[in-house]
Amino acid sequence: MRMQDIAEAIKTLSPTDRHHLRKLLREQDGADKLAVFHQVLLSQGLVKEVKKSHVPATIERELIEVKGEPVSETIIEARQ
Repeated sequence: MRMQDIAEAIKTLSPTDRHHLRKLLREQDGADKLAVFHQVLLSQGLVKEVKKSHVPATIERELIEVKGEPVSETIIEARQ
């Protein structure tokens, strides 16, 4: 598939799907950078091995609407 075909296909996506695509691309970019960083550490002899993280991937959280005053205001008042 040519880049132009991909660009045209992206235009047909819904705003939500485009948002998810951008998120996936950012995550992939970060993963690529991390892989290169690990490779440099290994090639320079700074580490013997790079272990996989036991921390789960970031959880996508859904925002909730809070009624009343903002939570930050409640915290500030409680600290006074």
